[in-house]
This record gives sequence, structure tokens and C-alpha cells, in this order.
Amino acid sequence: MMPWLRAQRSRSILLALLGLLVVVLLHMARRALLPFLAGTVMAYILLPLVEAINSLLPPRLRRQSMLRALSVLAVYALVLALIVALLAFVIPPIATQIEFLIQRLPGFAKRVYQAAPDFVQEWLDRYEAVPENIQAAVQRGMESVVQTLVTAVQTAVTTSAKLVFSTLSFVLGLVVIPLWTFYILRDQPRLRAWFYAVLPPALRADAGSTVRIVDRALNSYLRGRLLLGLCMTIMATTGLSLLGLDFALLLGTIMGVFEIVPLVGPMLGALPTLVVTLAASPSDLLAVLLLIVAAHVIVHHFIRPRLASDEVKVHPALVMLAIVVGSELAGLWGVLLSVPLTAIGRDLTRYLALRVSEDPLEPEEALARVLTRSRSA
Repeated sequence: MMPWLRAQRSRSILLALLGLLVVVLLHMARRALLPFLAGTVMAYILLPLVEAINSLLPPRLRRQSMLRALSVLAVYALVLALIVALLAFVIPPIATQIEFLIQRLPGFAKRVYQAAPDFVQEWLDRYEAVPENIQAAVQRGMESVVQTLVTAVQTAVTTSAKLVFSTLSFVLGLVVIPLWTFYILRDQPRLRAWFYAVLPPALRADAGSTVRIVDRALNSYLRGRLLLGLCMTIMATTGLSLLGLDFALLLGTIMGVFEIVPLVGPMLGALPTLVVTLAASPSDLLAVLLLIVAAHVIVHHFIRPRLASDEVKVHPALVMLAIVVGSELAGLWGVLLSVPLTAIGRDLTRYLALRVSEDPLEPEEALARVLTRSRSA
């Protein structure tokens, strides 16, 4: 037995060293790999469409590479048509409404002042009584702060752009994203089979459970949130247009985009709509508020359960903590991915605890218990 153990130990050390080398190389090339990461995320989002189209084929033809490639190309055609539609019918009106809104901001500010409660107007009137030299100092200070923020943003954007586009490998990666995504979508069954084949038989069940846990969380917050945001955009834009409110498409799109952010997103997305309504048409404020409430009720109580996006449940207090930590560590990406990553970490911890306990459960039973508990969390 000793020679076998020695050989096994040598193979394990070699594999560990190779894995460490791969991690080091990936870390060194992380900037150039960003397009490939984006392509992988895109492939994950588009995979259900490919599977749906491929499922229309007879079972004996579904595994043929050529026919699956045609399914991927059909999805590409749908995505391209969507992009063309956005560029032709959605982006130009939004740009026009943004420009028009900027032009009307001074008038909106006066109307908001007139519609504000008495104590707000009283506070503003008191500011008018402050000596002009103090007002000028306050104004200069505010302008300095704003200019500092603008300069910081410009510097960050410029530095990021130079950093990102300074390498030929990144530009090359940006060009090959469609090809990378195509091959991942086309060969996904083979890649999945290869992944399980290279694992020791004893680990395949646990690996399958891990993939199931990760896929369930990402499915809820990548595909689910995007679909919820799209539904909110359509309903909010339609409702605001029926009420005759200006900037309906712009405000509806803002609400849909913020819908992607968990917990605090809906509140932040509704704020611009309420402010613009208060400034442009105060008499419609109650109707707009009722519209926003109705849209969120429909999205979260009727559409969301049908999208299975309620499978991952995280306590609101933990959501807020995860968002704050995620924003500090990774900015916008941290905000968007903090909740699903928290859910993945929670469920994997539960699964491992069940698998290594004094009376360990089988992988299927441990996975079923984790999924059941996470739905009722």
C-alpha cells in the first residue's frame, strides 16, 4: 500500500501546484480576462433561451453539434434584433427626454419650492436672510465640493479607460466575446460532462450539489432580476404614459434599472418619478404614487413567484449588510452580486455541515434539506 500512497501523494502535490500556477496566471492577467468573464456571464444568461430552442428539436437530434450551433445563432439573431430595436426606438427618445429634463430643471426647482411643505419653505426663506458674504462663502464651498467630485469622477473614468484599453489583450478579448460566448453555449453539454468526468467518482455527487446551489442563486439574481427590471420598465412606462406625465420612458427605465438592485433599489428608483411629478404636475402625485405601489405589488407578488426568483431568501438585515460590504469591496458589481453570493455562501455552509456531521447525510438528502430550508428562510 505504501507505494500507492506515495504515488497518490505525489499526484496530489503536482495537481495542487498546477492549480496554484493557474490561479497566479489568472490573477496576473485579470484585466485582460474581463471580456471573457463578461462573455461567460452573457452565456449563462442566454443559456435558457438556447435550451428552449434546442428542446424543440427531436430528442435524437438535440446532441448534434451543428443543430445546437444553429440554436445559438438563432438566439444571437434575437439579441441582435433587440439591440437594434433599442438603438432605434428606445435610446433616442430617452436621450431626448434627458436633454429636455436638464433644460427644465430650473423651472422644476421653483415648482418644488412652491409645492414643498411650509417648514421647508420657511427654512429656505431663512437662508435668504443670511448675509450675502456668508451665502457667497457657502456657495463657493459647495461649488468646490462639486468640482472636486466631478474632477475625481473624470480622473477615475480616464484612468480606468487608459488602464482597461492599454493592453492589446483586452482589445482582442473585447473582439472575441461573441465567439467565446458562442462556443460556451454550443459546447455547454460537453463542458459539463467533461467537468464531471475529470472529478473523482466520490466527489461527483457533491460537485453536482454545489453546482445546483450556485445555479439556483445566480438564476434568481441574474436572470430573475433582469426579467423583473424589464417588467417594471414596461409597466411603469405604460402607466406614466397613460397618466400623461412627461418623461414617462425615462422615468420608467430608471425604475426598471433600479429594480435590479435588491431591497433598496425600488425605493431609489421611485424617487425621481415622485420628484418630477411634484415639480411638473403636483395634482397627479397621488395617482403616480398609487401607480408605483400597484406596479411593485404586481411585480413582487404575481410576476416574481412565477419566475421562481423567490427561491433564494435572505433576511433583510443581512441583505443591507451584504450590500454595504459589497459596495465597499467592489463598487457597483458588489452591490449587484452581494446578495446572491451571500446566499451561496450560506447554503454551501449548510450543505457542508450536513455532509461532515457526526451522522453525515447523503449528497441528495443534504441538498434537498438545504434547498427546503433556504426557501423558508
